Amino acid sequence: MDDSKVLIIVESPTKAKTITKFLPSTYTVVASKGHIRDLPENHMAIDVANGFACEYQVVEGKESLIRELKKSLKGADKLLLATDEDREGESISWHLAEVLKPKIPYQRMVFHEITKSAIQKALTSGRDIDENLVHAQEGRRVVDRLFGYTLSPTLWKKLANKKLSAGRVQSVGLRLTVERERQRIDFSQSTYFDAKADLLSSSKQGFEARLTSYEGMSLAGGKDFDSITGAYKGNGKKLLLDREKVDAIVAELKGASYEIADIQRKPFVTRPSIPFTTSTLQQDAIKKLRISASDTMRIAQKLYESGYITYMRTDSPTLSQEGTQAARALVKRLYGDDYLSPSARYFAAKKNSGAQEAHEAIRPSGDSFAIPSETNLSGKDLALYELIWKRTLASQMADAKKATTSVSIKAKDALFTATGTEIVFPGFLRAYVEGSDDPDAALEDKETLLPPLSVGEICPLASLTSLEHQTKPPARYTEASLVQELENRGIGRPSTYATILKTLMDRKYVVKEGSALAPTFIGFGVCQFLEMHFKQFIDYDFTSNMENALDQIAEGELDKVAFLKDFFLGDQGLENQNKVQMEKDNKVASKTLSLSHISEENPVMIGPYGPYVQGPEVDGKGQYISLPNTWLPGSITDEDVKALIAKGKVKAEPDELGIGVVKGEAVQLMDGRFGPYWQEGSGKDAKRASVPKWVADSSREHELEIANRYLSLPRILGKDALGNDVVAAKGKFGPFIECNGEYRNLNKRDHDAQLFSITLEEALALLAEEKPKPGKKGSARSKSSASVVREVGAFEKETVSVADGRYGFYLKVGKSNIPLPAKYKKDQTLIDALTLDEAIEIIRAKREKDK
Repeated sequence: MDDSKVLIIVESPTKAKTITKFLPSTYTVVASKGHIRDLPENHMAIDVANGFACEYQVVEGKESLIRELKKSLKGADKLLLATDEDREGESISWHLAEVLKPKIPYQRMVFHEITKSAIQKALTSGRDIDENLVHAQEGRRVVDRLFGYTLSPTLWKKLANKKLSAGRVQSVGLRLTVERERQRIDFSQSTYFDAKADLLSSSKQGFEARLTSYEGMSLAGGKDFDSITGAYKGNGKKLLLDREKVDAIVAELKGASYEIADIQRKPFVTRPSIPFTTSTLQQDAIKKLRISASDTMRIAQKLYESGYITYMRTDSPTLSQEGTQAARALVKRLYGDDYLSPSARYFAAKKNSGAQEAHEAIRPSGDSFAIPSETNLSGKDLALYELIWKRTLASQMADAKKATTSVSIKAKDALFTATGTEIVFPGFLRAYVEGSDDPDAALEDKETLLPPLSVGEICPLASLTSLEHQTKPPARYTEASLVQELENRGIGRPSTYATILKTLMDRKYVVKEGSALAPTFIGFGVCQFLEMHFKQFIDYDFTSNMENALDQIAEGELDKVAFLKDFFLGDQGLENQNKVQMEKDNKVASKTLSLSHISEENPVMIGPYGPYVQGPEVDGKGQYISLPNTWLPGSITDEDVKALIAKGKVKAEPDELGIGVVKGEAVQLMDGRFGPYWQEGSGKDAKRASVPKWVADSSREHELEIANRYLSLPRILGKDALGNDVVAAKGKFGPFIECNGEYRNLNKRDHDAQLFSITLEEALALLAEEKPKPGKKGSARSKSSASVVREVGAFEKETVSVADGRYGFYLKVGKSNIPLPAKYKKDQTLIDALTLDEAIEIIRAKREKDK
């Protein structure tokens, strides 16, 4: 290597720290801390008429970081953009190049693991930014933005609830959960019977046998009922027992002789699972470790950036030659030659897993794998690393050899069957057993052995009992099974699964019932509306084909603009289809849920405050009765709804979240005059804190923890040099710090992260800075000053534009300000649709009024 000064930019400080260890002193590694530019959140920011051009802006708070990056760039001879190797990473590198405008040579530096050999190889194999990958990422971003910003306002209007949103892939995920819940609601449950005999072998060992046929007819079981509808589909050759019949058979057989009629032993082998891809890692972590998909990805990102595993966003199960040999060497060392597969196993990627993600499975990094117990990891980090480590080793281990033994036992006209499973050779099971969606299922692959038995042997009966069984409706999706279903249907890609699940739960479209995902009334309402009026856009095949089109863009086989035009424009495009719906008068029908088990006399409806039913009029006024927030569509009956209406409108009971940390008393979620708030204790001494909007709109999974943080305010950070308390608190105008009458505002847009993380040293440094004067950047006045949102046109030779000020949107005509009607002031959708003719009409009306 020469003495050139090289600047490397990565996404995260952790990644920067890890990479620095493998580089000479002439290399400097800095972090962009994710995206430095993005689409603004207050308007769509897509210029449809201009080739779907994106209006990017610097992410708030990143201005100083960009200045630091530019400063670092001035002293460098070469720039390497070492962001992640997927589309998102390619996009971050492109934005960095666009903003920094480097005048020195620059390249992409790509690697899928952070080891010395991988980094050194990447230094000598740079490439240009892949414009196709950038176009694919931007295409996905634009489609999702068009989908959300077009359909969400329609949902607000038709369902009278501004908390709703529509997302391209999240809506398809929602549809899957709702369709499954409908199947459960419509499922017809049936009861069937069989019998169990507890028998003794000649060696006095007990074993169990089930009644499988009677008088030459096989007994009907669960498999003879339709798994979706619950309808019985057995034919005349099956015997469906009711309680009376099975009791009669049990009575008849209690005095019978039980003779072994046949013994069949069948050997078989099971092969190890393929190495982890993103989706299978999420599925197994959910099943085995009870870690959510989003937490799995967060921990995996940390493991990757710390150099423990290869890149974690991949749909390829392929192991590199290096990874294969490392796994085989460790298997041989830990378990011996007998447990090693006779030859190396190789795993092919799916045909459609093209250019999107990394080209290797998730595995421990390097050419020799760190044994979990010898790492510095702990907690969930260690558990996830160990899971990846075990699965990788297992993929190169020998098959497990097993055998099943099936014993037929004759008793008069009845036939009983006993089965056992024996592990002849554990093979890969020594290292890894796949998880189960059933929380009660054991994770180990255990044997179920029968005692030694022989044909003709008479087995004394210890007991004989009838067993009642009920058919079960289709299981709700879990996080793991929904990820699996999305992947099987080709919907979404590795980087999107965790976001889909998080959005569904944050929006309260689904809630967790144990480990299962149960759709809420709001979820049903959104899904029903999209199915009725935008079915094409949440069709499974349509969504899957869109993913394939994005893959084609990434491969350079499809033009991004042509793809976007096909999606958004034309008679069948989203824009026109949405316009047609907005013009229809179907608000009441859209708000009314179609639930097969709820009577049309008392339908559930969706409103601004959630699901409700209409009660009888009282004093000439209709009653709107909110459904209890614990009610779900799949767990209530029509009788429940009728009882609620009969009870009438009652004040909602506060939700008790648990015990607080301030007073050691119950924390309740309550609804007050100014919105929801938390309260710990009761009476005059109760501690109260308003619920921030971002919490009210998100998942309630960690609400007690969040409530305790706010109830614990103010935070006493320590004392200054004069002994005055330095306090962090939240007031009417947002979070702040205070010391001896001196105040400084904290970040208002980070979900109060700074409020709860700021240290005494940081607070003292902030207090030492000059207090912003009115009118300066960052001051209250500048925050409330106007900014032009869009130009509408010209009127009487003056520019007409829309500005956003302290009290909402208004018109600027030259140097004059014209207020807009109230409906426009806070509605971005109406502002986006405002025409010049409409603006001129408003201007003229205002001037006429002034006269």
